[in-house]
Amino acid sequence: MEEATFDIETHAAAQESPASWETLELRRAIARAQKGLDELALPQPVLEDVNRSLEAAAKEAAQPRPDRYGVAEHLAAATIRLEEAGGLADAGTEVVRGLRRAVALLGPIGVALVGAL
Repeated sequence: MEEATFDIETHAAAQESPASWETLELRRAIARAQKGLDELALPQPVLEDVNRSLEAAAKEAAQPRPDRYGVAEHLAAATIRLEEAGGLADAGTEVVRGLRRAVALLGPIGVALVGAL
């Protein structure tokens, strides 16, 4: 019985633990990309689509234990829309820097879904 109690307590403690450094940095990278949208001269519908995808990625990243695949899918949608509209042409923008950092933090799943920016 003690073993079951220990497992439950360990699980509860893990759920309450603060976010890892990687998760905090992922959140910062997504926020940087969101803030950088203002500097892009893109049509309003494109900006709205990209912002919606970044908001969804930020919402998932805000979870105590974010689903990396889910975050990567949202970032991929934002990247594809930006690429279609020519928003990735300027590699020095805050959006691109934020996306690159987020992809790097997601590791292989980020690179697989988003690709190399």
